[in-house]
Amino acid sequence: MRRQLLPSLFFSVRLPTLAATFWRRHIKRTVVSGLPRKSPVSFVIFRLDSLGDVVLTTPLFRALKFAYPSSRCTVVVQPAYKALLATNPHIDEILTLPNIRPAWLPQGLRRLLSACAFYCTRLRTRHFDYAISPRWDTDEHLATFLCALSGASSRVGYSEKASPAKARLNRGFDAAFDICLPAGPVRHEILRNLAIAEAVGATACNARPELHVTEQDRKRASRLLAQLPQSARLVTLGIGAHSPGRRWPIERYARTLLRLELQHSVRVVILCSAGERAQAIELADLILHDPVIVCGVPLREVCAVLERCELFIGNDSGCAHLAAAMGCKTLVVSRHPGGGDPNHFNSPVRFAPQGRDVRVLQPALTLDGCTDGCRSPAPHCILQVSVEEVAAAAHGMLSGARVVAPEEFAARRLATLPPSLLNSHSAEALRAAIADLRGADMRPFA
Repeated sequence: MRRQLLPSLFFSVRLPTLAATFWRRHIKRTVVSGLPRKSPVSFVIFRLDSLGDVVLTTPLFRALKFAYPSSRCTVVVQPAYKALLATNPHIDEILTLPNIRPAWLPQGLRRLLSACAFYCTRLRTRHFDYAISPRWDTDEHLATFLCALSGASSRVGYSEKASPAKARLNRGFDAAFDICLPAGPVRHEILRNLAIAEAVGATACNARPELHVTEQDRKRASRLLAQLPQSARLVTLGIGAHSPGRRWPIERYARTLLRLELQHSVRVVILCSAGERAQAIELADLILHDPVIVCGVPLREVCAVLERCELFIGNDSGCAHLAAAMGCKTLVVSRHPGGGDPNHFNSPVRFAPQGRDVRVLQPALTLDGCTDGCRSPAPHCILQVSVEEVAAAAHGMLSGARVVAPEEFAARRLATLPPSLLNSHSAEALRAAIADLRGADMRPFA
């Protein structure tokens, strides 16, 4: 897959970035060194990738502001994430790249035209002390391109040698940076972001992501959840993910929820995008009580919903990072095998959500055709994570007790559940079992 990206990324990312670097190096610049802590420093940070990356960069914003209280911090993100950061007290300005139409243009060309338009309209006449690209891995979104073009005294980023893919796809990008950080050891992305802060003189080391919601966001969340009892224990499901291979099957989520509904009397909230609404409706038909489907609402309202929930269960996705940041217990089903490459772009070592109670369940081994990580475009290695394993972990997190082994969980708890439910491995069989349960006495199990 990465090999297929090479021709398109060469023309849409690498070649423009090399050209911008060559052009900028012919303009005299003053490199910043040893700025006093109380100087009015200005930063522009280009965080143009996904939702999870944005959430994991919030400790960097805080570290810069704590180190330079009078500084001005400008953050450039995708338009979808602007509102999420609008309430962050450590950010002074949020800029977004324009949307380029028509949609029939190749994605790489649209990204390049968008970055060029942004430079001409928002960046060309401005000066910053530091331009920062925090991305450790391959730059596919032209953050280095904009760093090179920016009127900054000093540019900061990670070396092109950070990963084999980056060395191949971003070859020559080191010349764009005045402060070029080495790859460093295998570690979480938050720590890599904070290493950027340390490189510019910041010493704050609080690694906790932070998101801020308003009372208006909470009121809207209350309206979304109005049909659920006030005293209900809420479990949120995040059924989406960036790629199909990261998605645990809908039927398995349904079987897990049926166990939790019967054991803990929980009520369910399903988070999904507009494109995932059909899957959410399918899942709603496979569980006992009617869930609340939160579909396509603003991200801060999603955060306010998660703030009300006791447990999040979901795929490796941006929603899992939102849940953990909002203090919701978070259980992630990952596609990345336990013996896989810890520096892989699906690895929990790098990208596990950070919060007060986070657990990641992984496949034990790579399956046929996979080596460093799961390579299948469809659910593959992730299918090794069983319903019993997820239900046991969720049960432990909801009860506040230790997580019992799947076999112990089955012996002590699942014996109380109907055989028709336990033996259901398809949507049709689940619907039939649920119909039987809804028609029977629904008193809680002992």
